[in-house]
Amino acid sequence: MGSHVGVDWASGCWVVVEATTETTNISTEPSLLNVWHEYGDQANEILVDIPVHLEREGNRECDQNAKDFLGSRGSTVFWTPNNDAVTAEDYDTAVENNTRGLGSHSWGLIPRIQEVNAMLDEIDAAREMVYESHPEVCFKAYHGDNLPSKKSGEGFEARKDCLIENGGQSFQPVIDLVDERQANSQWHHRIQEGRIDDVLDAAILALTARESSGDYSTLPEEADPTCDPSIVYPSA
Repeated sequence: MGSHVGVDWASGCWVVVEATTETTNISTEPSLLNVWHEYGDQANEILVDIPVHLEREGNRECDQNAKDFLGSRGSTVFWTPNNDAVTAEDYDTAVENNTRGLGSHSWGLIPRIQEVNAMLDEIDAAREMVYESHPEVCFKAYHGDNLPSKKSGEGFEARKDCLIENGGQSFQPVIDLVDERQANSQWHHRIQEGRIDDVLDAAILALTARESSGDYSTLPEEADPTCDPSIVYPSA
């Protein structure tokens, strides 16, 4: 049986958590292509917290569904720029081409969106293995309710507890790493101190991939994550 991989962007690198039935491994990669070359041969699925599959115009239904699912935490889901904005040559053109303008965060995501969709365009096998997910949606699905902000101490600890409660001791290496990183200001795994919550985000995606084993719930319902704009999360 292969492994299951969760990937989250951490402001300068991709944080990767690989989960097997026995343990988890944490690493960083400079590009998604590196992630594919490192894990594509052994992974069953790779879940990424970045928009996969775009709309030509209008908003993606899955983004609205995720906002509705999260309720008071809906602001953690950003509107995905449409295809014409993502492929624009400059910011002004992207704003003009996008359905609802373009906030700074969405503009900052564009290089990452280009990266994942270029990989899927070029590597046929990746289309069957790389799915979009969202950490907050996955945490709520496991926890049963929204967790406090991951930037708060309470929210950070609650996410650690959620991983152990649902993933067991195989996720202890993730907990050990983030605890060590909180206590030690030295550079570690190229992950900045302020971005260690992204390790937890990558971990919940890896847990979702491992526990779902391809049987995901999707936003919107019955979407095909190999080709439709959709977000996968833990099945009931």
